[in-house]
Amino acid sequence: MKPFEKWKTEEVERTFGIKYLENMPLMQNWLQFQQDLTPEEENISEKLRLFLQRLANFWNEEDIKVFFIIPILQIVDFYEFDKYRTFMEATIEANLTDAQNNPCTLRGRVEMVVATGKQDPQTPFFFLNEYKAQRKVVTDPQGQLLIAMLAAQAKNNGMNLPIYGLYNIGQIWFFVILAGKEYTTSKAFDATDKNNLKQIINMLQYVKAHIERNI
Repeated sequence: MKPFEKWKTEEVERTFGIKYLENMPLMQNWLQFQQDLTPEEENISEKLRLFLQRLANFWNEEDIKVFFIIPILQIVDFYEFDKYRTFMEATIEANLTDAQNNPCTLRGRVEMVVATGKQDPQTPFFFLNEYKAQRKVVTDPQGQLLIAMLAAQAKNNGMNLPIYGLYNIGQIWFFVILAGKEYTTSKAFDATDKNNLKQIINMLQYVKAHIERNI
């Protein structure tokens, strides 16, 4: 099988028989989650928002990751000693069957994944994918995310839990859920908008609570 970065959304749908749903209750629950930020979290997120607003058009992928995405993740703190953490540039591998019941192996690297384990990701719950600069997107970040989520679903050995993920294009964020053979994608969130950024952080907090309920 080819690496994750070579997959496109329609190809993932066709190969593995997954279907896009416009409305999914799991997504509505995710979108509706609200949790107040502390004054410190509000101050940090506002500084990051202004930084992104001023420089997003000039940043490359590494700039976006280092100067914005990682600091936002640190607000949420995806880490509990000896239980789970965020893995950077991790390899995910799993065996599964395609839509014709042919066995296949998926293997690829992901930008970030939140999973159980200390040295290597064991049970993946949440993927963060493609820190692409807005001006030069030429691939399919959703397809790359979906194939990684399918690999995680198989790797999790029938836990029957939804896999959560997001991808961003410059300052624009999209949230994705894969549940069984169905997936959905949120509306676009502009991280330079104060209300949008608060919702982005809330949605990350929702994922953290989901992980801690299920580890």
